[in-house]
Parts: sequence; C-alpha cells; structure tokens
Amino acid sequence: MQNPFEREFECVKRDAKAGRMEAALHRLQKMEQEDLFPMERRWELHELMGQILFLFADLKAALPHLKLAWELPRTDHGARLAALSNYLMYLHYIEGVTNEEMRAAHSSYAEMMGTLTQFSHGKRRRKRIRVGYLSPNLTDHIVLNFAIQLFADYDRDRFEVYLYDIGDLQSEVTDWVAGMADRYVDLSKFSPQKSVEHIYADQVDILFDLAGHSAGGATLQIAAYKPAPVQISGIGYFNTTGLSAMDYFLGDAIVDPPEMDALFTERILRLPETHLCFTPSERFRAYENLHRMPHDPPVFGSFNNFAKITDEMLALWAEILRAVPTARLLLKNVHPREETLNRMRQRAEYAGIDLARLELRPGSKDYLRDYLDVDIILDTYPYQGGGTTCEALFMGLPVVTMAGTRHGARFAVSLLKNVGLGELVAESSVAYVERAVGLANDAELLAALHTAIPRMMRASPLMDGARYVRAVEATYEMIWERYLNEEA
Repeated sequence: MQNPFEREFECVKRDAKAGRMEAALHRLQKMEQEDLFPMERRWELHELMGQILFLFADLKAALPHLKLAWELPRTDHGARLAALSNYLMYLHYIEGVTNEEMRAAHSSYAEMMGTLTQFSHGKRRRKRIRVGYLSPNLTDHIVLNFAIQLFADYDRDRFEVYLYDIGDLQSEVTDWVAGMADRYVDLSKFSPQKSVEHIYADQVDILFDLAGHSAGGATLQIAAYKPAPVQISGIGYFNTTGLSAMDYFLGDAIVDPPEMDALFTERILRLPETHLCFTPSERFRAYENLHRMPHDPPVFGSFNNFAKITDEMLALWAEILRAVPTARLLLKNVHPREETLNRMRQRAEYAGIDLARLELRPGSKDYLRDYLDVDIILDTYPYQGGGTTCEALFMGLPVVTMAGTRHGARFAVSLLKNVGLGELVAESSVAYVERAVGLANDAELLAALHTAIPRMMRASPLMDGARYVRAVEATYEMIWERYLNEEA
C-alpha cells in the first residue's frame, strides 16, 4: 500500500505527463505545505517545481527552487551537476544578477565537480590538426545553424573533423551532418567516463564544446576530464564554464570588450569580425524573396522564449506602446502551452500593457510566417535573442536591442553591428524606447529597412561561411602552435 507521499507524487507525475502543468504545480505546492516530501527527496520537489515554473516563464518564482535542486544533497552526483548547470543557464534570464555573482556561481560548478584525474597529453605534430566537436544538438536545433559551416567548409588539407554526438534526438539531419566529417561517433549511450575514453583514444588535438551549461551541462561532464590537450567552449553557451579544464572561449571584439576577460576562467579568443555565423535552414527558402510594406498601424513583436521576457522588459514595452498609441504588440512563444500564454497575459496587464493591443501566439512549427505580421522586433534583456535575432534579420525586420556588460547580454549587439545596423543598439533603457518609437513613427525608413535588411544580412560577415571558417581555422592553428611551444 502506498504512503501519502508516494500516492500524491504519482498523481503529480501523471498530471505532468498529460500536460496538466497547473494541476501538477498545485499538487506540489500542497505537498510542500503539508511537508509530505521526505528530506532525502526534497531536491526532487524543488527541481520539478522549478521546471514547471520555468515552462510558465515565471523565472523569479522558479529560480529559488532551481537553486535548492542542486544545493540539496542527492545520491546521483551527475544529476546534481546537471541541476547546477540548469540553474546557471536560467540565471541569465533575469535582471539584477551582477557579473561578479555570475562568475562566482559558475565557479561553484568546478567546486562541485571536485578533483578529477585528467588525461595527460604529449606534443604531437601532424600534417592535419584533428578538431573534435562535442555536442548534444547535431540535429534540427538552432546551435546547428551556427555550427554547420565548421563541419561543411573546413580545409581538409589542414584539418580533420571528428563529431561527437551525445544527444538522444538523432534524425535525418544528423545523418546529413555526419557525412560531412572525417568521423562521426555516437556517444549518446555512454557515461561521461566512457565518452572521455573514446575521445582520448581518437587523439583529438582540439576539442570544441558546443553546449557549455546548456542541455544540463552534459558536455562539460566529459570535457572536465581533459580528453584533448586544447579545449574550447562557445557558440552554444554564452558565459564561462568555470572549469580549469577549458582553455578558451570563442568570442569577438564587440561581444567581448577587454573588461570581459575578468569574467571568464577561460582565455577569450576574439575573432576579427563575428564569433557567430548564421546558416538558415531549408524552411527559410520560401521567404527568400520577400516584398513587404510596413503595417498601418505598426506592429512590434518578440519571438523569444517567454521566459526571457522579464517584468522590466514588459514595462519598457508598455512605455513604447504609450508613446505610439496606435501600435500593437505581438508576442510569439517558442512553446505551444496555453498556460504560459495565460500567465503572460496577466503579467503584461500588470506591467501596464493594454490587452486590446496585445496578441499572444503559442509556439508552432511554421512560426516563420508569423514574422510577416510584424514590423519591428523588440529584443529581450538581459538574455538577448541569438537565433531569433538572425531569423528576424533574414526575414527583413529591424531588431532593437539593449547592450549589457557581459557576453550573454551583448551577442545581439555583435550581430547587429556585423550586419551594419549598429544604430539599432541602445546603451540604456531610455535609448531603447527612443529607438523603437523612432522606427515606428517613420514609415518611410521602416519600409526602406524592410527592403534593405535581407540584402545587408546576406552580404555581412554573419552569413559569409567561408570567411568565418577561415578565421576560426587561423585561430585553431594559432592556439595549437601555442600549445606545442609551451614549456612542459
């Protein structure tokens, strides 16, 4: 016979599996009030509550639970590390976290990882440098849109490319990508320790971690053992890993000004132009020759995950709508959940947004057509849009963003400046509102931008795959030579 805890928790899991998240959350809150969770499983209560609140885009409520999910002890050390990685990822969504607090939080990951026996490496010089890419996202995922050129266009006379896939969502896209490289290895069924042995046995020279603390930090639990003599992180994550085993982080001079060095345990590799190169997927083909005119009245929009939309951003958007009294605001989520739309509607009204001027749309597979209903994209802060910014630019839309003081709050700044749209970057909330209002009130400028931006995007370093790969390869050769010439 089940005890009250087991009986209630089974109901929670049943509700969650059926998508009844409000019901699951209500049950969990009741269980917490009645103190039904045994001490050794309280981490499970907080992890599930945090995850549900994150799905509802309520980060302020979610973060205390997500913090307890890794602080409370549990027997599975790898799962506890994953809970900490998730927490570090979600810290980027809210305002008020200082750069020093962010760095200290990432340093706690290395402390929890503990002392590992790392592999030692000799100095080897071959005709071709062997580069391994470690990723959970070698499928139809936004990170692949930024990494694909590194697999497709590398110099085969100077480099070998090995792909290490730890994801569990392989598809026909995975097969396509696997065919580009010299070697593809599916590590999805192996433990971190076994995965490390595979990579080390392949004698990879440079290992590039494409995920960081995203996806539960699974790649970092491998990289921590130092299976390659030189290791880089970047593209799929936007902050330090906190690991001494990680040597470098990929950035550029715009996203990573000199003061950024103090925030990373890694050495920042600044590419001369952009650290990101965008390759649109096949679904964009239908929109390559758009001819669009601004709506009258104008429509602002955001296509970012609702979790990125802070109360502070909603207040700024309310201010913009007051300054352009005929304009409307369209918010398109990345998830299809109705509960999230209902909660966003409440938050927007509380922030002073007239609900008659607000349209909320759930996530959908054919979301690109929704861009046709918008004139100006309002970027989120402090967690900016990366893939969504590139998609909006490709679809001909200006993006107004606000510059922050760390990598994760500046990558849209780099994207816009590389496209030639630096004037859309605001250095303050006041300037952010002014940029957005100015665009909405200038239909002639808006029409010109809608026509020019797709051309500017295609002609920019952001979509010049060959130029980008050559810059990355020159960096690989530089850091490999540096390693070979270092004193033992």
